[in-house]
Order: sequence, then C-alpha cells, then structure tokens
Amino acid sequence: MSGLPPGAARSPWRGRLTDPAVPVLALVCGTVAAAWYAPVLTWAIIGGLAGYSLSGSV
Repeated sequence: MSGLPPGAARSPWRGRLTDPAVPVLALVCGTVAAAWYAPVLTWAIIGGLAGYSLSGSV
C-alpha cells in the first residue's frame, strides 16, 4: 500500500528525488570539493586538534 487514496496521482518529483543517483552525485561533488580544498581542510583540522589539546580538554 502506498498510502495514497485510490485514483490519486503521484508527484513526478518524488521519483527523481528518491533516485539513487542523487545521493551519489552529492557525495561525488563533496569529494571533489574536499579534494580541491585539501590543504585548507588539513590545516583547519590540525589547528582544531591543536587548540583542543592545548585548551586542557584532553
């Protein structure tokens, strides 16, 4: 059962938004963006870890 009343039309966008290609495309875009900004992200992570350890939280 789809939960829709008999004769109700499905939204054409529902199939597109639930297509498995959408999350895969989002992950690929995120991976490319992370690879492009790898040096900045590396320093941000190192700086965050250094700040965390120097703050006495460890």
